[in-house]
Amino acid sequence: MPMTAPQDALTAGSDDAATRGRPAADVVATLAEAMERLAELEQLIGPGPTAALRQTLSRLRAQIRVDEPASETRSSEAVDEVRFRRLLEIAGPDTADELVHRLHLDLKSTRERLDEAMAAADWMEIRAQTHVLVSLAGTVGAADLQRLSEELNAAAHLRDRTQAVGLKTELLMRLDGLLAFVARQRDGS
Repeated sequence: MPMTAPQDALTAGSDDAATRGRPAADVVATLAEAMERLAELEQLIGPGPTAALRQTLSRLRAQIRVDEPASETRSSEAVDEVRFRRLLEIAGPDTADELVHRLHLDLKSTRERLDEAMAAADWMEIRAQTHVLVSLAGTVGAADLQRLSEELNAAAHLRDRTQAVGLKTELLMRLDGLLAFVARQRDGS
């Protein structure tokens, strides 16, 4: 039986037009905590038994759009540039170029391996590559790519070909966008 929260529970405290219809901060925080606890559980028992729960939480996250604040919605951008710059600052000037180069290589390799795995319906490899992609996308702030990777990972756990095929095009498009962004950073453009 599907459960739905009343609209006011999801948007509590949203009195102005900019935040009306957006989830309240405590709902977003609770969902983030649930995703973290699920990841911890998966480390203990493996992802198989929790695949359906991960898929449900990923859908919920997409529905309430927790990835971006209302004032910064950027549907066409591949990456959160502020977060990316912060990552380079943390790396420091001596290693930032190597980090960008390595990130590009890792993304390119992941894209190639994921494309091959999808063509062969190699569920283990799809899970492995989406796991890598969740991490890389999350690190650089590619929220939509991270969400799609989580959803594809959940579909792979369930061996749900229909859902996997439905996610493939947008995921690869967003991955190509991130690859292009990282290549521009690498090349200094």
